[in-house]
Amino acid sequence: MNFLLKTKCYTTSKIFLIFLTLLVFAFGTGLSAFAEPLQVAIVPFKVNAEKDLSYLKDGIIDMLSSRLFWEDKVNIINRQATEKAFAALGGPLNESKARKLGTSLRADYVLFGSLTVFGNSVSIDAKMVDISGKKQTLTFFNQSQGMDQVIPGINLFASDINEKEFGRVMPSQKVPVPVTSQTPQAQTDVRAHPDKLLSGGYGGPETSVQQNTLNPAFVITSSVPKGTQAFWKSHNFGFLINGLDIGDVDGDGKIETVIARPQSVDIYRMENNRFYKVLELPEKSTRRIIGVDVADINGNGIPEIFVTSLNALQNGVSSFVLEYNGQNYNEIVRNSSYYYRVVHHPERGSILFGQRQLSGSDPFSSAIFEMAWEGSDYQPDNQILPSGRANLMGFAYGNVLNDGQNLAVAYNSSDRIQIFNASGKEEWKSEEPYGGSMLHLVMPLSSPGDPGDLFYLPMRIYVMDIDANGKNEVIVANHSEIAKRHLDRFRHFSGFQFEALSWNGLGLVTSWKTQKSSGSIRDFAVGDFDNDGRDELIAAVTLKEGKIVGTAKKSTVIAYDLNR
Repeated sequence: MNFLLKTKCYTTSKIFLIFLTLLVFAFGTGLSAFAEPLQVAIVPFKVNAEKDLSYLKDGIIDMLSSRLFWEDKVNIINRQATEKAFAALGGPLNESKARKLGTSLRADYVLFGSLTVFGNSVSIDAKMVDISGKKQTLTFFNQSQGMDQVIPGINLFASDINEKEFGRVMPSQKVPVPVTSQTPQAQTDVRAHPDKLLSGGYGGPETSVQQNTLNPAFVITSSVPKGTQAFWKSHNFGFLINGLDIGDVDGDGKIETVIARPQSVDIYRMENNRFYKVLELPEKSTRRIIGVDVADINGNGIPEIFVTSLNALQNGVSSFVLEYNGQNYNEIVRNSSYYYRVVHHPERGSILFGQRQLSGSDPFSSAIFEMAWEGSDYQPDNQILPSGRANLMGFAYGNVLNDGQNLAVAYNSSDRIQIFNASGKEEWKSEEPYGGSMLHLVMPLSSPGDPGDLFYLPMRIYVMDIDANGKNEVIVANHSEIAKRHLDRFRHFSGFQFEALSWNGLGLVTSWKTQKSSGSIRDFAVGDFDNDGRDELIAAVTLKEGKIVGTAKKSTVIAYDLNR
């Protein structure tokens, strides 16, 4: 009897253990089988085209829906519900509004974007936003020649989403954009980037590659041709770089790099594969430097160094101008009340612009003038923008529309790009922010004990034909943000990339962009930085701001070969 009872108990225990093991396995390792499917809201793409191509909205939604739907894993929210919620939200969609839309729909992701058709050029720009904010937004950009590349582009984006967001590998959807068969020779010099700061290569239809002379290692592609890494990085500096520009500042026929530290100016040269300091000018402990530009404006054959700086209290401008006299760098202008910015125009040459500081909450609210040398100083000559339009530090001037007229281009206070007509009125403004900078001013105290508000300066911006295709682009350094850009006392960027924006008749759209990299851009310039007869894009990168106790400031200089 005892034996039978023990046998029965043993059998019952064994069955219970087996059941418990299966239960643990089901809820431990197989939990995903019981998880609710992810909810994805697909917003109809905005179609920018001269012709009526609204039918493409339905086609794009159908393609993305069929490619992203995954039974029991990923569900596509009803289109009518998405459109109704989007209409109620109002206005153009950005990442912030996408999260509000997703919350109202109880979605996990919101996918939105645009299709732009200009002539034979077709570009797709899209974003997949994680509503929780735990994952970085997945961005996609593809530009091609001809409508027949739209479906491969959508396939490529859907494949990226499936693999990167859902862990679902679908090789059949990996339809690569054709790449040119002409691959450049491998680079074996110092430009083989030791830290792999950037990676990428150029990809696109053969016709578009033939019209573009950019180095294949410079822009994003779906594949990276072997041997096309062409980036250089300096050693790290134990200080912040607030400004950077290049030019032959000593008249010896070689290009120097001028680096503006917060309180001093250093001159470097890249020569024989070595980046070394030529001269460190005396420190200006009573000033805070916020920018530097190089150009021969007074016409004597030696480029001047325009140093935009503030006084010790940061409540007044105290800029100065340096020029080499054959032995020393003398201050030919001191204690100037103007902020300076130089624009290099392909037809007019170098143009100096100036803006006075006004008292009040916005020190950059005065008019912007072209400046001319008047014997002993630079004086305003021709007004370009009236008061209250733009901040000179994020200002450019050129043939941005490629129609022969020179227009002002500048960031506004929220880092949107504005284009102004000849009378100074806004012609166009970007929906998304670009640029962004950690460089800031501390505004005057409003009351005793008040720490003062931070006034963030805009990033430099260029208008130029950087890829030698006969059309000007707007060149920007764009940042990925962790915190919102305009909280008064906190801003932090998680990475950067450069973008070239071109006018398509309706607005500025991305022509190409680099891979994202860590750090933040403080300033950048374009020219023959290393004296090899070819232009580079050179930039000052902040690796560590040094704001946290126990952390040191750290910067570096990077350069990209632009030409193949």
